[in-house]
Amino acid sequence: MLNIQIDDSELEESIKYAFGDNNELIGNAFVKFIQMQKIKQDVAISIEQLDAGNRQPLKHVMGKLQAKYE
Repeated sequence: MLNIQIDDSELEESIKYAFGDNNELIGNAFVKFIQMQKIKQDVAISIEQLDAGNRQPLKHVMGKLQAKYE
């Protein structure tokens, strides 16, 4: 289990306003945030690969992404 301490009172209040004291909702929102960060990193890497001339068929790329995020 991972515990996160928030030392920003404004951020803490925003979280409490949005989710109350429901730790499950807070945890789910955090998981979604981390997943989005991973997707953003993958997109950035893909753009770098495209810029470097490394091109792959769309069907192949989409298959890999689907397997990774399902």
